[in-house]
Amino acid sequence: MVLRLRFLALLLFGALSVTAQNKPNFLIIVADDLGYGDLTCYGAKDIQSPTIDKIANEGALFTNFHTTSSVCSPSRASMYTGKYPDLVGVPGVVRANPANSYGFFDPKATTIMDVMKANDYSTALIGKWHLGHEAPNLPNNRGFEFFHGWLVGMTDYYEHVRYNENWMRKNEEKIEPEGHCTDLFTDWTLDYLDTKKNDPFCLFLTYTAPHSPLQPPAEYYEKVKAREKGISDKRAKYVALVEHMDDQIARVIKKLEDNKQLDNTVIMFVSDNGGAENHGADNGVLSGQKGDLLEGGLRVPFIIRWGDKIKKGQVTDHYMSVTDFFPTMTSMAGINYEGELSGIDQTKFLLKGEIEKADRTDIGVRRGNRSDCVDGTVFYSVQKNGWKYMQNSACQPFVFYDMKKDIKEQNPIPADKLPKKKKNFDKILKKHIIETGGVSWKNNLIE
Repeated sequence: MVLRLRFLALLLFGALSVTAQNKPNFLIIVADDLGYGDLTCYGAKDIQSPTIDKIANEGALFTNFHTTSSVCSPSRASMYTGKYPDLVGVPGVVRANPANSYGFFDPKATTIMDVMKANDYSTALIGKWHLGHEAPNLPNNRGFEFFHGWLVGMTDYYEHVRYNENWMRKNEEKIEPEGHCTDLFTDWTLDYLDTKKNDPFCLFLTYTAPHSPLQPPAEYYEKVKAREKGISDKRAKYVALVEHMDDQIARVIKKLEDNKQLDNTVIMFVSDNGGAENHGADNGVLSGQKGDLLEGGLRVPFIIRWGDKIKKGQVTDHYMSVTDFFPTMTSMAGINYEGELSGIDQTKFLLKGEIEKADRTDIGVRRGNRSDCVDGTVFYSVQKNGWKYMQNSACQPFVFYDMKKDIKEQNPIPADKLPKKKKNFDKILKKHIIETGGVSWKNNLIE
């Protein structure tokens, strides 16, 4: 009944004057655990990423883009719903083992795919899901008409096994494909695009690269080792995974060109969270890494291209969040969505350079395991007006960082040194915690 009412409500959000012929397509390419400094266009010296660099040169590159969490499931929940992850039941990583799972994707939450599908878009996810491994949270339950990929978190790139089980699916059918995940996801994307030459589509291509285990194709690893003298084996494998992914993205771009879809397709490239330095990632000048609420965990590469509509070659430090995908995409598609969202429509900035809301607030959250605290506790960050208020564990005190002067987060300011600012940020955080208090992150439908 809940899902039926949610669908009926979506029908009220009609499209504006955008016809099927001029509706833009959407291709959102998601890398997994890619470090802030792990593309040539973001300063990498030992990585060659010509395809992604070309997308940046033909669009806009953001240096101040943030996810809402430093681990996979919560950031993806925000990407799909436009809300902070703990507002939709995913403050931490969703796992198949309930004892170590810190999220249950709220079945009542509206997704961008629900809205797009209700407005005549074909919706698809090819690649990693990581927001549930059974109904009601399979991709086909959450607005994706077509799913071809991997249900849970990390996977063996060749054997496709996790927890001694194969989680590869085509829609809800278990499949046993042969090959490297990055190649498979690309092949399936090319096949999908050939079926959508005349239909507007919204496709999320969510690679598992360069997430561990570090299993690049041998020829890529050998090429990197020969080229980058003195590089460690771990870093070489990581670099090889990124370069392999870049080459596969080139195949997708060529398919869009061949199908005459490229100029009418909004292409976005993003990482779900910061890089895992213990697995070879490099977060550039930023402190912290995957799992942290320091910038190395939250600030990620983001690039967007849309034909001639977005000024080419832009590099901007404009603040943008993964929660902005939902309102921005619906706006670009001419859809009048009136539901409440955490994100902001960035269309005016992208097309005209106009800032919709200069003093925005952005919240980071993570529930999970920390070595210095009780497992499963939750901790937060709040960013507003160039200031960041955060803790990096529920057992650590809050501190401030002046992000305009201290992007490396080397100079924490104890919160009690700025009492007025602390009071204001505490008020923001308290309001958020109260709002999320009624949202369960456990599977109450089963338990």
